Amino acid sequence: MFGGLREVRVHDAKTREAFTAEHHALLFAWIAREAIVHIGEEEAAPVIRAAVRLYGEQCGHRMALRAQQDGQPLSMASYLSYREWEVPVGEMQQTGLPWRGDLRTQVRRCCWATTWQQEGLTDYGKYYCQEIDKAVVRGFNADLIIDVKGTRTNGSRLCQFVYQGAFEGILVHEEAQRAQETRILPWSYHTAHLYSTMSAVLQRELGSAGFAASQAALETFAVRFGTAMVDVLAGDAGTDFDVLPEGR
Repeated sequence: MFGGLREVRVHDAKTREAFTAEHHALLFAWIAREAIVHIGEEEAAPVIRAAVRLYGEQCGHRMALRAQQDGQPLSMASYLSYREWEVPVGEMQQTGLPWRGDLRTQVRRCCWATTWQQEGLTDYGKYYCQEIDKAVVRGFNADLIIDVKGTRTNGSRLCQFVYQGAFEGILVHEEAQRAQETRILPWSYHTAHLYSTMSAVLQRELGSAGFAASQAALETFAVRFGTAMVDVLAGDAGTDFDVLPEGR
């Protein structure tokens, strides 16, 4: 009996490790597509954007909890040091330039934008980019300001951001920066968080039609990636994503 239980746990661990930013990007676009196709863009788009705002604010809040746990100020410098995710080298290409205490960045390659473009899903993925960056900053500290000058999925040649005050005040201690490297959350967590928040907001605002859209997207996800990954998402959907994961 115990051998069988161990096999299940090993399988579950391998399934979780298989998640990437691509799974995250596709699940979002599929949920947005189902909502828009079945409900209509005029009604569905504001709800999709509201769901992204909540998702981003929860991400930012967790980042703030980590910074506070380390005794760091909730400054823009801290925000830039407490990112929860990472992708393989080359999947994100960006440059940054200090300017009058701010940080101006240009993103030339983004794995979300690339995935949506390759899959013909940019018209749905664009809603994520319209809200996510400001939402995460707001969740970290509502007094901080990020100017989103443009995103590729919404017609800009490059994604361009200005992080106001990034080089002002106290910088993050090197010890805290090194510790942050051990706190990157797995993509299974981020994707389950996305699914949980999107499905909850769509169902709350759109009723049975919103629930149906989430379920249809999950079925598409299962066809593409298998039921084991869907089991992870469904199993983790009840997690409180507004607090730090245990052991993190």
